[in-house]
Amino acid sequence: MLPLVAACNGGDPGEEDFVPETAEASQALACGTSLHGTMGDGSGFSWAGAYTTARIEARVKANAICPQGFCNVVETRGDCREIDDREFWAVYTMQFNCYTP
Repeated sequence: MLPLVAACNGGDPGEEDFVPETAEASQALACGTSLHGTMGDGSGFSWAGAYTTARIEARVKANAICPQGFCNVVETRGDCREIDDREFWAVYTMQFNCYTP
C-alpha cells in the first residue's frame, strides 16, 4: 500500500488541500432519505489529475441519478496507481441523497 500512497500523494508543493464541494438547492427542495452511491475512475499525468478526472466521472453519474441535485455528500478518494511513467489512474467514490421537490 505504501508505494500506492507515495505514487499518488507525492503531490506538488503548490497543491492546495482537498476540499470536497457540496451541492446547493433552493428552499423548495428537501433532502431525500434514500442513500445513493457512484464511483468514477480516470487517468492523468499527475495524481491530482487522475483524481480530478475520476471525481468528474463520479459527479456526472450522481447528477444523472439526482437531476434536482444532491445533499449529504461524502466524497472519498480511492485507490491510485502509477500505470505508466508519469501517468496515474485513480478511483473516486461518492455517497449522497437526492434533493426532492
